[in-house]
Amino acid sequence: MAIQLYDAMPSSNSDRVKIALHEKGLAYERVTLNLAKKDQKRPEHLRLNPYGKVPVIDDDGKVLFESCIINEYLDEKYPNPPLMPKDPYLRGRGRILVDYGLNYLHEPYWTLRNEFFFKKEAERDPVVVDGQRHTLKGLLQYLEDALGDKPYFLGEFSLTDIDLWPRFGRMEDYGVLPAASLARLSGWVRRMKERPSIRALQ
Repeated sequence: MAIQLYDAMPSSNSDRVKIALHEKGLAYERVTLNLAKKDQKRPEHLRLNPYGKVPVIDDDGKVLFESCIINEYLDEKYPNPPLMPKDPYLRGRGRILVDYGLNYLHEPYWTLRNEFFFKKEAERDPVVVDGQRHTLKGLLQYLEDALGDKPYFLGEFSLTDIDLWPRFGRMEDYGVLPAASLARLSGWVRRMKERPSIRALQ
């Protein structure tokens, strides 16, 4: 029985799981919710995810939510190809980088997202946009240094790259990247966009 993925369009959290599914070569069926119509808040969905969010997966009756947790489950349940290193330190390091990217960057990222997602270009506040771009570039320096000269954050492609990617794709749309001060991250974005799993997103 194929994995069922409850997703939405657009949804960076759903994209995170889709990338992992494609990297694993796993078949899945999509149940796409309309967030504008509050499908995610309906009782039948709240029984799957009390947070009222997407994504959710149902793997033969085993239901999970929260995208990074889903991806760890997929890597453990379907270990080929592996998407996390065996070294405990690298695994911990990867989780820290994801936590930094999703939580520490959240406030300026979300402010910038709201300017671009909910407003027409003429309605955007240029002071807010320029300020949040500047703030994000400063915070991204930590990830620039963490990437170093490696092609991917842990050396080999991993869940760390997958879990960080969706917000980076949007930060490119928001004019944060590419940036001369973040040349390594800008190169990582180019490499990520070449992966079939990311090209397949829809």
